[in-house]
Amino acid sequence: MSGLSRLKRQIALFALAAVTCWLTMNIPAGAGENQGITVMGLGSVEAKPSVVELTGVVIGQGQLAGDAVTKFHGNRRRAETAFKNLKIPGLEVVEEGMSLYSSLNASQMQAMMRGMAVNNTDSQELSVSETLKLRVTGIDKLSSQELLEMIVRIVDSGKDAGVIIGNDTSPSVPGTYNPSKARNTMATFKVTDVEKLKEAAYEQAVKDARTQAEKLAKLTGVKLGKVISIDGVGDSQKNAAAISNQMLAQYLASAGVNQTEEQASTLLKAIPIAVAVRVTYSIE
Repeated sequence: MSGLSRLKRQIALFALAAVTCWLTMNIPAGAGENQGITVMGLGSVEAKPSVVELTGVVIGQGQLAGDAVTKFHGNRRRAETAFKNLKIPGLEVVEEGMSLYSSLNASQMQAMMRGMAVNNTDSQELSVSETLKLRVTGIDKLSSQELLEMIVRIVDSGKDAGVIIGNDTSPSVPGTYNPSKARNTMATFKVTDVEKLKEAAYEQAVKDARTQAEKLAKLTGVKLGKVISIDGVGDSQKNAAAISNQMLAQYLASAGVNQTEEQASTLLKAIPIAVAVRVTYSIE
């Protein structure tokens, strides 16, 4: 046998050994015990929002820090009094935190927009701001018209007291247009009793998984057995491979499954609570 032929034979044997080794390493432990039908089941229930939240910002501005702080405290007191005088049942004002910053004046902003150097020696306006979360509970007992009138009262009262209601629409760079901030969302509607609703959704998801598994068993001519394993949203998956967890997360995201404790929407309508389960059935 020539040297070239021996070399080709050695390369072929090495490649075969490498493939065999790779296959052996990638066969899961206990694969024979876990063979079966694995399906994803989805369940969803809808609930009327019980909470509405609005975001307000109180600002005090001045050339001197002391002036900015003084104006801020005055605006803060007016805002607190205004919301208190509304006497709206379930209205709570939650402090989200304060911030202090300096803003460019008009000439500095114009220079920046023209691509010119900004003169930092010019006076800058100092600002003190606080974000307030205006949260109203029990809105599921109100009609749409009553809820709308209540929100209008809160917004108008806040504006009269100098509170900026809604999300931040100011551009990151002065003079630029940001499409994502073009719409000022005034209110967010939430469902809070998520855990109870999830129980009903899980019942639907398990039934959906069983239905899918029975269809697959019928198509493949096998008999469906008992449940080998089941994983739900948020459950630990210590024995699952990392790639399996990643695939499950991607599947839940594509199915629109939200895993947070509160479900929120910017639309005043019933909010869906969706869950998913991964179930493996044995084959008899």
